[in-house]
Amino acid sequence: MDIFGAAFRDYINGYIKGRIVVRTNKSGTEHLPVAYFFRSLEDMPQWERLVIEMCRGRVLDVGAGAGSHSLALQEMGLEPVAIDMSPGAVEVMRSRGVLNAVCSDFFSYNPDDGFDTILFLMNGAGIAGRISRMKKLLLHAKGMLNPGGSVYIESTDLMYLYREDDGSVRIPLGESYYGEVEYILGYRGSKSGPVPWLFLDPDNMTAIAAGCGLSTEIIYHGEDHNYIARISR
Repeated sequence: MDIFGAAFRDYINGYIKGRIVVRTNKSGTEHLPVAYFFRSLEDMPQWERLVIEMCRGRVLDVGAGAGSHSLALQEMGLEPVAIDMSPGAVEVMRSRGVLNAVCSDFFSYNPDDGFDTILFLMNGAGIAGRISRMKKLLLHAKGMLNPGGSVYIESTDLMYLYREDDGSVRIPLGESYYGEVEYILGYRGSKSGPVPWLFLDPDNMTAIAAGCGLSTEIIYHGEDHNYIARISR
């Protein structure tokens, strides 16, 4: 089921109050307003505006969703390539005016030309799924990165979920890496199968990038434990 595609199509057809139900094995159930994916640059959070302003050259927008980041980049005079594995999302992006929207999984995307900027926003590190696949993600991004280019990647450190009142941290023995989450998405009576998603802490992000021959600078720390890493050769 193309949950995001269905929700995005409904939104542009006038059903603007839709919500996607997000159930996880870590933090319960949340309801994500579909309208959030259609925000303007002015309505984006501080860290997204920061990254958008730092983009230059040829930009790859990974997991582009409804295309809001790519539209903001086009308004700045850049020519982003927006990729998403949801056919419905790509259809909606094109209808909204995204000039180069491609339906593709990131790991199978192999363009002819490189990029000066690669974006993984909205906790985009998650597409790795598991910490064991983060090196594969970064190496694939590195292979598409032009000399002097940068990868901007957002993630969240979920350690706070395991912090006790006294400040200590208690993670159950035998558990996999604490930032590995499984989602089940629901929308208007339909639901997805389990979707693995990775929330990676900054130390592991930096270490895995170093193992790929890449350097890391944390350019933003948020109050909600999210952060933006700038990764470069």
